[in-house]
Amino acid sequence: MNNLRTLALLGAVLVTFASVASATPVPFTGEIVLSGYGAYSQSGGVATLSLPNDGRNEYNFASPTLGNFLPGVITFDAFSTASISTATPVPIFSILFGTDTLYFVATSSGPLGASSPSSNGSVDLYGYFYDSSSLYANTSGIVDVSSNGSAALAGFTEDAFASAPEPSSLVLLGTGLFGASALFFRRQRREA
Repeated sequence: MNNLRTLALLGAVLVTFASVASATPVPFTGEIVLSGYGAYSQSGGVATLSLPNDGRNEYNFASPTLGNFLPGVITFDAFSTASISTATPVPIFSILFGTDTLYFVATSSGPLGASSPSSNGSVDLYGYFYDSSSLYANTSGIVDVSSNGSAALAGFTEDAFASAPEPSSLVLLGTGLFGASALFFRRQRREA
């Protein structure tokens, strides 16, 4: 009788995981390339973008699978990598489309890319995408911010990549639970 209850409980857990997985909003996938004008600088291991949106807002959606955010009103946010952390995510950009807004917030940053005579350098920002209407699942992503000039107020690009969670992870979880229940049932049968 205990074996039957255990199997029923594990079956319920599997069904719950399956229903939660099917009810989850669709994640973002693909790439967005955005550009604008602002003062991008690097000093002492810190990257800073100030005065974004000064004079130009452009976008190029390289993949339409990100959702219905094309065309949209883009807002770049000023940031300093010194203030980015998991505890204090920093907004990097948003795209307004109708009543829905797509956001990217950074939770950490990578090493600074080298500057050159034609560029003030670059930095990778790690974080996640989310949208205001919760139509899409929060999705991990990377934004590569690059300077397009060496002037104090030059162009910059924000190349954003979003990758969907691997569906096989849920399959592995379900298979593991099923295998554990079979092993448990077999042990209980031997003891009886």
